[in-house]
Amino acid sequence: MTDRSVTVQVPATTANLGPGYDCLGLALALHNEVTLTLADALSVEIEGEGADSLARDASHLSLVATAAACAAAGRELPPLALRQVNRIPLARGLGSSSAAIVGGIVASDELLGLGLSTRQMLDVATAVEGHPDNVAPALLGGLTVSCTTDDEVLVERLEVAPGLSCVVAVPDFEVSTHEARRALPDIVPHADAVFNLCRAGLVVAALVSGDFARLGEAMRDRLHQPYRARLVPGMDEAIAAALAAGAHGACLSGSGPTVAAFVSGGGEEVGAAMVKAFAGAGTTAITRALPLSAEGARIVP
Repeated sequence: MTDRSVTVQVPATTANLGPGYDCLGLALALHNEVTLTLADALSVEIEGEGADSLARDASHLSLVATAAACAAAGRELPPLALRQVNRIPLARGLGSSSAAIVGGIVASDELLGLGLSTRQMLDVATAVEGHPDNVAPALLGGLTVSCTTDDEVLVERLEVAPGLSCVVAVPDFEVSTHEARRALPDIVPHADAVFNLCRAGLVVAALVSGDFARLGEAMRDRLHQPYRARLVPGMDEAIAAALAAGAHGACLSGSGPTVAAFVSGGGEEVGAAMVKAFAGAGTTAITRALPLSAEGARIVP
């Protein structure tokens, strides 16, 4: 047995950003830590979010991702001790699963000397998660635009103009990604697809250029939020309240139930307005201000 270990810090993420369904993602400065240690036998220790509910065996997402990383490198998976410090709320649309996946991949690559490139790590993470919109910003930081082809994951990382931060309103219930995807129709009107395509491009342009005033219109969506509203009582009201309180734009974060609002400054009034709007719909929520994170997963002492 050895005490050799590696700790990786991974940011939370908010995906879709309104119209950018399954392609836009943004890293936020709220971090989980994944520590892997070479050991005689597998063990799992969890502190913080999910300490009472997450798996304590090889089915833990970080260990599933570690096994996938080893397979990609043609290596056997040795016994490992996993320690997780979780600050990202579970199943709230803030990328907790992506943080676990990316943390496991980056930590195992460093600990075991797998030699994976960033591109390979992204491919492995996407294969485990199923889509790249959350794993890309978790790995790379900043704003990411991603898509999958038959052969690879294509990602462009962009810097957000200075002066923007995020205020999230986090309801006190979970929404599973599977359930949120089941709520979507198989076919959408052509006009709705065009509506989203135009605005997804505008979201990227506004974030990169710093013309944040355009985000209110740009973050409108017709492809997923209207269908998921029944899963998140108060969602529409919280988005409207955030905009009325001065947010540049607001949207469902990932598959929800969190609503993310984008502001210049502290955003206290925006947060309070969203919590009040959720309360009016019978939903309890808490709020917190999160800076954007230009940095993705990183190895820490």
